[in-house]
Amino acid sequence: MQNPNHIAAPRSHRPIRFGAMFIAVGLIAAACSGGSDTQTIKLGEQPLAPAIEDVQPDTPEGLNLDIAFDTFDGQVGNLGAFVGRPLVVNFFAAWCPTCISEMPDFEAVHQQLGDSVAIVGLSIDADARDALELIDQTGITYDTGWDPRTTAYIEFGGFAMPTTVFIDSSGEVVEVFSGGLNVDALLDKIDQIT
Repeated sequence: MQNPNHIAAPRSHRPIRFGAMFIAVGLIAAACSGGSDTQTIKLGEQPLAPAIEDVQPDTPEGLNLDIAFDTFDGQVGNLGAFVGRPLVVNFFAAWCPTCISEMPDFEAVHQQLGDSVAIVGLSIDADARDALELIDQTGITYDTGWDPRTTAYIEFGGFAMPTTVFIDSSGEVVEVFSGGLNVDALLDKIDQIT
């Protein structure tokens, strides 16, 4: 017979999976962070996820720059039209905080270098209005376009946002970089393609 004064301990219906939760948070933090201030999140001595700077896409070899994108006035642009001068292609989106924070730095570099280096910003937003609002908000004046099906983004091997592609004047892709860039880092990378 059960003691009437005995209170049964409550039963947990599901075990709490703290390890999985910490891994998920670590992966999200690593993927969403950018810039040089990121750190590897560790549990004990084992890293859960590498910093985004340590996980970079491979640079595509022999890529034909005949890559089309939509313009915001309903025309079709092509990255091949920029062959003959160094080209920086920056993929951005209105839902990407790091993209938004680096866009004024791209504008500053554009103002500093002028037409000697082409900078093209390609939005991967699903709605062109989001991209146009962000362009207006950040005040950028370099060339922009729209890649809503991420065709160009995939062609360059992009896997994280933002992604920036550095192409020399002969049309050779020198580097594909995922993560945020400030003015100094952007100028350093442009030095490699000029």
